[in-house]
Amino acid sequence: MSDFVLELKGITKIFPGVKALDNVEFRLRRGQIHAIMGENGAGKSTFIKIITGVLIPEEGEIYLDGSKINMKNPKDAQKLGIAAIYQHVTCYPDLSVAENIFMGHEKIHKVTKRIMWKQMYEEANKLLKELGAEFNSKTLMGSLSVAKQQIVEIAKALSSNAKIIIMDEPTAALTKKESEELYKIAEKLRDNGVSIIFISHRFEDMYRLATEVTVFRDSKYIGTWKVDGISNEDLIVAMVGREITQLFPKKEVKMGKELLRVEGLSKDGFFKDVSFNLHKGEILGLTGLVGASRTEVCQTIFGIMQKDEGKIFLEGKEITVKEPMDAMNLGIGYLPEDRQKQGLVLQWGLDKNITLPTITKYSKNGWLDNNKESEVSKMLCEKVDVKATSIFDLASSLSGGNQQKIVVAKLLAADLKVIILDEPTKGVDVGAKSAIYEIMSDLACKGYGIIMVSSEMPEILGMSDNIIVMREGRVTASLDRKEASQEVILEYAMAK
Repeated sequence: MSDFVLELKGITKIFPGVKALDNVEFRLRRGQIHAIMGENGAGKSTFIKIITGVLIPEEGEIYLDGSKINMKNPKDAQKLGIAAIYQHVTCYPDLSVAENIFMGHEKIHKVTKRIMWKQMYEEANKLLKELGAEFNSKTLMGSLSVAKQQIVEIAKALSSNAKIIIMDEPTAALTKKESEELYKIAEKLRDNGVSIIFISHRFEDMYRLATEVTVFRDSKYIGTWKVDGISNEDLIVAMVGREITQLFPKKEVKMGKELLRVEGLSKDGFFKDVSFNLHKGEILGLTGLVGASRTEVCQTIFGIMQKDEGKIFLEGKEITVKEPMDAMNLGIGYLPEDRQKQGLVLQWGLDKNITLPTITKYSKNGWLDNNKESEVSKMLCEKVDVKATSIFDLASSLSGGNQQKIVVAKLLAADLKVIILDEPTKGVDVGAKSAIYEIMSDLACKGYGIIMVSSEMPEILGMSDNIIVMREGRVTASLDRKEASQEVILEYAMAK
C-alpha cells in the first residue's frame, strides 16, 4: 500500500486564456494535517475543486491509497471519502442541523422510502457529541454562529465517512478562542485517522496544526517543507516570489490639525463614554479583544448605528450623522469588516462598485456618463493596483485581496477626510496585506485621517501612530506607538 492517502501528479487545469493550475504536485499522508499556503490567486481554490470533483483537469493523475482514480463529479468524491469545509459556510439556515448534516444522503427506509427522522436526529447528535458541540441536531442552522456552523460541516463530512477533509480558511471568521476549539477538533480527527488539508493565510494555523506545508504561486507548485524546518521569511519568499523586507511600510508623517473628535460617545448595550481624537496624517489603531465593541463605535460614527449620548466633531464643528450618506457627504468613509456582504455588490462590475457611493457625480438629468465613470474607475483601479483583466470584471471573480482593494478604491472615489478601515487585511494573503499597508501609508501622507480597527497585534503595532485599546465597550488605554507593545496592549485589553 502507498505511504500516501492522496497524490496529485502533474495536474493542469485550463480556463479560456488562463492556466488555473500548471503541472501541480501534492502528496498527503494518512492521519496527517498538511497546510497549503499561497497568495490569493495562487490556484488554491481550483486545487480544491479538482480534489472534490467539481472540476476535471486537462492533464495529470490523481491517486487514492495508491490507486488511480477518475472523478467526474462531487458525488464521486463523496463516495471516495473526500469532503471540503469552506470559509463561507454553505448551509440551509431554515433547516435543522440534522437536515443540513444529511442533506443529499438522507436516511431512507428501504421499504416505505420515507425519511427515518428519528435515526437521523440520533446519528447527528452522536456526531455532534464526538465533536464536542453544545447544541443538538434539532437546532435551526441559521441560529448558530459561524464557528458552530463549521462544526456542523465537519459532522456532515464524517456522516459520509470522509477520510480526507479539506478545510479552506476555516479560521478566517473565527475568534482566537473559536480557532482554538477548531484546532482541537482537527487534532482529534487526525488522531482518529482522518487526513486533513488545511488551507490558510495565517502562519499561526500552520505552526499550530501542520507537520508539512506546501506552497503554490502563480498556479504552480513551488515546494513542500517540514513546518519545523522553514522560517517565516523563507515561506514568504516562496509565496510571493520576493522578499517583503518591510511588511509594514509605515512612513513617518508629521501630523496636522485635528480632523475628528469623539467625546463621551455611548450606545446602550454596546459601549460607553468613548473619547478620542484623530489628526490629519494620523493612523489611529483601535484594538481590543472580541466583544470590545470597536466595530460598533465606528458604525456609530458612520451613521449605521445611532448614539445615545456623546458628541462627534469634524474639523472643530459638532456634526449630526443620522445615516451613512450624511457621513459620506461630510467626508467620512467606512470600509466594513465583511467586504463581501457589506462592501461590494459581487455580481456587479468593478466600475459600478467603485462609483456606487458617488454615482451622482457621473449622471446628469437622469443619464449616466459611462465614459466618465469608466475613466475614473480605471484610474482608481490602477492607483490601488487591482489585478483584473478589465474594470468590467465581476467583483465576485476577484481574489480576496483584490476585492479589498476595490473597496478601498470605492472610498477614494469620494471626497473624504476621514477613512475608517475595519479589519482591512482580514482574510487576505501576505502580499496583498503589504499592498494595502502601502496604500494606507500613502493616504496618511496625503493628509487623510485613518482609523484602523484590527485584532492583529503586529498590524496595530506596525501601522499605528497612536493606539486606542478597548475592553467590553470602554476605552482602557490611549497609547503612543513608542510606548506600546503586545504585552502592554493585551494587559489593557484584558484589564478589569
